[in-house]
Amino acid sequence: MSGTYNASHSRLRSDEFWGTCNPVLFGNGTSTNEADKDDLLDEEKFVSQMETLTIIAYQYVLPILVSLAILTNLMNILMLWKVRQQQKQQQRHAQATTYCYLMWLAITDMLASLSLIPALLHLERKELSYGWAYYYAHFEISVINALTSASVYIVVGLSVDRFIAVCHPRRYRTVSAPRLAVFRIALSLIIPIFIYMPHFFYQEVVCANTGMGWTYKNNEAIIGDSWYVWEVIVELCHRMIPATILAILNLCIIITFKKVTERRKSITNNKDVITPNEHSSEGKHEESARNQQERRLVNLLVAIVTTFLLTHLPAAVLALNDTAGTNLGSFNHEVFRAVANCLEVFGFSLNFVLYFFFVNGMRQVLIDAMSLVKKKVCGLAIHTKVTRGCSNSSDNNTKGSDTKNTDCVEL
Repeated sequence: MSGTYNASHSRLRSDEFWGTCNPVLFGNGTSTNEADKDDLLDEEKFVSQMETLTIIAYQYVLPILVSLAILTNLMNILMLWKVRQQQKQQQRHAQATTYCYLMWLAITDMLASLSLIPALLHLERKELSYGWAYYYAHFEISVINALTSASVYIVVGLSVDRFIAVCHPRRYRTVSAPRLAVFRIALSLIIPIFIYMPHFFYQEVVCANTGMGWTYKNNEAIIGDSWYVWEVIVELCHRMIPATILAILNLCIIITFKKVTERRKSITNNKDVITPNEHSSEGKHEESARNQQERRLVNLLVAIVTTFLLTHLPAAVLALNDTAGTNLGSFNHEVFRAVANCLEVFGFSLNFVLYFFFVNGMRQVLIDAMSLVKKKVCGLAIHTKVTRGCSNSSDNNTKGSDTKNTDCVEL
């Protein structure tokens, strides 16, 4: 994520904000003039607003979005794996390759969502154990951003694969074979590790101001103009350049696919005019089914790219224009940061909705899974009811026999 997870300002930076506030904020009696009193009121108002923003965005909204992203991506992995196996059995290698990209996209999105859980465990980071302080200082930024970057690169790899399949179909087998898809996915996972490796040294663990724990701060030895340049390069590689590539590739895919579809329709109509027989109608039906499947994949890709741009670009703009550094900026700036982070996490779970609308196989797998769960639940309920009925009847029989025995004794 960017914004709160950018190297220049870790998530909320609540530790540094509360640790570096001016002592005047706490009313130490050193301020007597009207200007200082106005500044004091403004800072108190800002602190109150930030507390409210923290509670709403990072204690309620973001945990719900993270939970939703983990659940939906887990379902995506299971359903995409089953659909991919079906495509392999039907010898549809091109579509199986596409689902391979989609499955690894779901895996990286789920891992990115899981990596947000430690970030949400400690919103207040003034007094941490050494282990947590070390993780937040050296691993939090690198892990979260590397996983989100890997997700971006997998989308780029999927777009390249579809671009070659639609725009250069004759070269598809040699340029985008399934083995090359595995290689591209591996690169998408490895490259972000090297990009964000320098962020491991960006911060350092220090003793808390109270002396009762540990916290972390920026490593002043590496902060400077060169680091700012590196930050801009990283953000360009993470979001801006991939977003530009995705926009260009998908525009080409849409234009070319429309041309190919029109050409196929004209060829099919000419064949029907020349040889109007039963075999041509069957071939026309198969061709129509294949075109419809390709259209769904193209529409799915366009939808994925569109949601990616809508959910990631605010975070990219925030990261490139952030001037807050290690301290918080204006309240409006922090609201935009919270919205950008929530949008990016929300984007992790949107693919589940897109798959449901655009992929028939996914819908069928989900419907079958829900039917199976319904049968299991109904069967368990019936079994429980029958067991209770048998237990009640046996209890009644026991009571009846006791009553008869008692009557005999009384007589």
